[in-house]
Amino acid sequence: MTQLKALIFVKEKEQGLLSITDYREKSLVPVFGGNKIIDYYIGPLISSVLNRILVLSDRDMTGIKDHLVYTYNSNKIRIISESDVYLSLLNLLKLKKNEAMIVLRADGLFFPEWENFTEFLTALPAQNYKIVTRNKDTIGFYLREMNFTGKMKALAAGIDQASSKVDQTWGILEETLANSAKSIEYNTRLMKLETAFDYYTVHFSMLNNIKEFSRLRFYPPSASMNEESLSRIAGTGFVKDSHISSSCTIEGYVESSILFSNVKVGKHARVMNSIIMNNNYIGDRAVVQNTIVCDNGELFPRVSPNIGESARIGEDDSTGANALYPGLIHGGVTLIGQNVEIPKGFKVSRNCFIASSVDKGVLRSRIRMKAGDSALNK
Repeated sequence: MTQLKALIFVKEKEQGLLSITDYREKSLVPVFGGNKIIDYYIGPLISSVLNRILVLSDRDMTGIKDHLVYTYNSNKIRIISESDVYLSLLNLLKLKKNEAMIVLRADGLFFPEWENFTEFLTALPAQNYKIVTRNKDTIGFYLREMNFTGKMKALAAGIDQASSKVDQTWGILEETLANSAKSIEYNTRLMKLETAFDYYTVHFSMLNNIKEFSRLRFYPPSASMNEESLSRIAGTGFVKDSHISSSCTIEGYVESSILFSNVKVGKHARVMNSIIMNNNYIGDRAVVQNTIVCDNGELFPRVSPNIGESARIGEDDSTGANALYPGLIHGGVTLIGQNVEIPKGFKVSRNCFIASSVDKGVLRSRIRMKAGDSALNK
């Protein structure tokens, strides 16, 4: 019987997500309420038939190790975080007789029926495969033969020590297997998260198909709930067609939106078609539409709003794109980075970008942000 184990590559950089990936690896980006991208791989695999789950990261990626250690209590998981990522990979690829390995990358969101997926793989004849979707997007690799590792050595000599070594090592593996692995199609969902616009559209695809995604059982283990972590909808509050995470307080109006944990929506405030990440406070009478508001680094719930009272964000014409990042921010979506404070009464139009930690004074020096404008750190 084939002994099956999984190797999960951590994804470090993703320039297209802009402020969403500030201060963290891409695999630690929170999705749909707070679970990280890597959780959508690790969580389901723990309860699968796999014998072992290996996570390959760089030694400097301490956040990945901390997250996995504190989130999962399973002897199935082994975290490999060495300075020489390439050598670590070569050691991991030394498979024994009757062993096989699924190699995946925590880069997008992957939603197979895991039991059927592993059965599909183990039924394949013994050779190496590149697993792709119907759209020919790479899911990962299924490895049974290790005769390709010698070809990797010439490519490894070009690793740039100043760049992400784990990302480069994945590229070496892909390039080496490009011609030797047989491409085989598997019918499943693979949602890419390469741009800020992708991040927005993926969330609303999940929100609009919540019953289907729940049926696929992709959710990783969640923290236990208690009375203190329950969200509260006040008498003045109203929620429609939205996903509300733990410890939120809704005193205003929320429609067709995703709220992460510890979000407060003030009285008469309106949040529509938006993603509000952890620890944001939308001030009284503020309006937030068609916007991603990144998380704040506050350890405790905010006592004053970081989206100021009567501020208006994400209104006006949805056509066009951001002037600096047209391929990343378009379709009327506005992105507000981490740890940003919007002044009281300030207006931000659509397709705008405010980088993480932009000083409040930079915004106060403007009358408003017109469609397609950006505010960056100096």
